[in-house]
Amino acid sequence: MKQRPQNQPDEEDSSFWEEVTNGVKKITRPQTIPAKKIVLKEVVPTIRMNEVYQGECLKKIIAGDLDNIDNNTAKRFKRGEFKIEAELDLHGYTEEKAFEAVHSFIKKAYLQNKRCVLIITGKGYHQDSDDIFASKGILKDRVPQWLNNQELRPLILSFIHPEAKLGGSGALYILLRRQR
Repeated sequence: MKQRPQNQPDEEDSSFWEEVTNGVKKITRPQTIPAKKIVLKEVVPTIRMNEVYQGECLKKIIAGDLDNIDNNTAKRFKRGEFKIEAELDLHGYTEEKAFEAVHSFIKKAYLQNKRCVLIITGKGYHQDSDDIFASKGILKDRVPQWLNNQELRPLILSFIHPEAKLGGSGALYILLRRQR
């Protein structure tokens, strides 16, 4: 038996390859650049709550409630020592748009491993009327409620109203749980 070098095809292989590729033609690609920029829709992964917080019943958080945080972290949080890693300003938002923005903002911040965020709700529309039943600051009231819903509550350790230079009672300084 005659041995051939390994990197040289024999005649049978060459004729077979020619037969297979006989009708194949190279496709040329156009060299034009698309006129319109292609924008991909942002994909936000979903959070499975059982992965975030399992077992225990979650107690509702009230602004300033630091019971579920260790003492050292609670002191640092109250003093505003956590760097604000993301901020959401809700001025000019309708209630519906604000709800979507808050949910999206908190989930994204959690998924990006951010620890402390700030949501500016504003202090409310000041009316000159003497109507004591006129609503003032609807987002100021609603955002803490939204932070306690079943989707967001497992992601949040606590929230407080920050010092005046960060918005005072018109903002919420939020401490998020760490991803484990």
